[in-house]
Amino acid sequence: MSSPIIRVHWLEQSRAFRLLWLLDHLELEYEIIPYKRDAHFRAPPELKKIHPLGRSPLLEIEDRETGKKKILAESGFIFQYVLQHFDHSHVLMSGNSDIADQINYYLFYAEGSLQPPLMIEFVLSKVKDSGIPFPISYLAGKIADKISQAYSSGEMKNQFDFVEGEISKNNGYLVDGRLSGADILMSFPCQMAFQRKFAAPEDYPAISKWLKTITSEESYAVSKGKARALGSKF
Repeated sequence: MSSPIIRVHWLEQSRAFRLLWLLDHLELEYEIIPYKRDAHFRAPPELKKIHPLGRSPLLEIEDRETGKKKILAESGFIFQYVLQHFDHSHVLMSGNSDIADQINYYLFYAEGSLQPPLMIEFVLSKVKDSGIPFPISYLAGKIADKISQAYSSGEMKNQFDFVEGEISKNNGYLVDGRLSGADILMSFPCQMAFQRKFAAPEDYPAISKWLKTITSEESYAVSKGKARALGSKF
C-alpha cells in the first residue's frame, strides 16, 4: 500500500512551524502550501476554502489510489494523528502505553492550559502598545495591568512552574528523558514567553536548557530553513 500525499497548509509567522518540524524529524515527505498574512497580521480568507475556521496549520492527507482527501485541524489533534499513523518506529512516540499517554497529555495541555494565559498576556501587551493617545493610553495600561495581575500573569507562572518541574524530573525532556512529539509541540509557547518577556529564562533554567537542547536537533534546522525560504523570521 502506497503512502499518502501529505500537504501542510502553512501560514507564515505562525505556530504551524511545529508541524514542519514534526514531519521533518520523522523524515516524511510532504508538500507545503504557503499563505501570507494580511495587513492586520490575520490569516487570509483563502484558508477558509480549506477549512471553515480558516486557521493554520491544516494538514491535508490524500490517498494516492483513490484521491480521497482528509483535512485535519487543531495542532494537538494533528500531532496525535501523525504520531499514531506515521511514527511506526516510535521515534517521537512510545510503544509503552503509559508513556504514550503522557506524550498525548502534552499535545492537549499545550493549547488547552499553557497557551490561554500566554495569549491573554500577548493581547494585553498589544493594548499597551496600541498607540492610543494620552490620557486614554494611561488608563488602558492600568486596566491591562489589573487584568494581568488578577489572572494571566499568575496563571502563567503556575503553568511554567509546572513545566519546569516536569522537565527537571525527566532528565531534561518532558517525557521519559528523550525527545518526543510533546517537546516539539510545547516548544513554541515557551519560546514566545521568553521572547516576549512574559517569563525570564533565568527563573526557569530547566526550560531554558531544554529549549536549547531540542532546537539543536538537525530536524529543527531543516524546518527552519524551509520556513525562512517561505518568509518567516527567526
